[in-house]
Amino acid sequence: MDYPDCDSTWEDESEEDGEDGQADDTGDEDTGDEDGDAEETRPGVFQSRMTGYRNWRAMQDMQRYRHHYPDLADQDCNGDMSNLSFYKNEICFQPNGLLIEEILHNWKDNYDLLEENHSYIQWLFPLREPGVNWHAKPLTLKEVEAFKSSEEVKERLVRAYELMLGFYGIQLEDRDTGAVCRAQNFQPRFHNLNSHSHNNLRITRILKSLGELGLEHYQAPLVRFFLEETLVQHKLPSVRQSVLDYFLFAVRCRHQRRELVYFAWEHFRPRCQFVWGPRDKLRRFKPHEGPEAQKDENGTAATASQVGPEQGAPGSLVDPDPDTTGIPVDDSEMSSRLGDSAEPPKP
Repeated sequence: MDYPDCDSTWEDESEEDGEDGQADDTGDEDTGDEDGDAEETRPGVFQSRMTGYRNWRAMQDMQRYRHHYPDLADQDCNGDMSNLSFYKNEICFQPNGLLIEEILHNWKDNYDLLEENHSYIQWLFPLREPGVNWHAKPLTLKEVEAFKSSEEVKERLVRAYELMLGFYGIQLEDRDTGAVCRAQNFQPRFHNLNSHSHNNLRITRILKSLGELGLEHYQAPLVRFFLEETLVQHKLPSVRQSVLDYFLFAVRCRHQRRELVYFAWEHFRPRCQFVWGPRDKLRRFKPHEGPEAQKDENGTAATASQVGPEQGAPGSLVDPDPDTTGIPVDDSEMSSRLGDSAEPPKP
């Protein structure tokens, strides 16, 4: 059975933007295959073959996010903007929480608290979709605009991002471009990340929230970092599947996402089991050199940011990455979307 396309990454340029400014989610129909595999050229076959291995729930979830929740009506908040009030340091996060300035000042090196407390993450990185902490309200469109227009709030958002990056053993090198690198203490932090897979859900939330709140250019550098660490350096095996299923497809800029999928395809082994993009289009794809203005799924201008220095050039050969399975997700942080990690491709 063929499935409707839930990944608009490889739509033709003429199909990207409809007259209403929304991306046109028509099927990804191939017109030729350099391998001569006729089956892959038929409409719909790519989708059905992908979903044999790829996390179907992840495809739906990330497509819905990238297209700004077309099925979601903004709730009437009656003037209550709790996410904005929290970021203005006016209210504590709930339940049993603190003001945001207390978190940013006092939790920086308190890794045990950041790991064990499951209430703060929805407040630090709000989304328009509900989460498991019912005290945290979904982000409203009015709040999104208020976040983007307040320098005070944007500064705290960047500091919150730096707080969580440090928890994961990552350092924000450049606040302008979003370039990231390993922190000095990356080894014990990577060990923690490999050992607590509920952090995969948190990172997906962080990436989504960055895209909602005006830091979309931070998405691609972080995703590129995780692709490098999982597919090239092989340091984060328990994060690998979430990187491919979720992190990669949180990037709203279509052109940046294509670059990242291409990088993943170049370094994934065995390449014949790569299911996150159409192989014929990946073979024809030519990566851009240097930053340039791009557009997101809905035609909004976005700048292709620097993603940091490459440690392995595209096209270079790497040792095959062994199939790994993640550690079970912490039930206390599991959201309504199940299956954070799809089953790894089978030989």
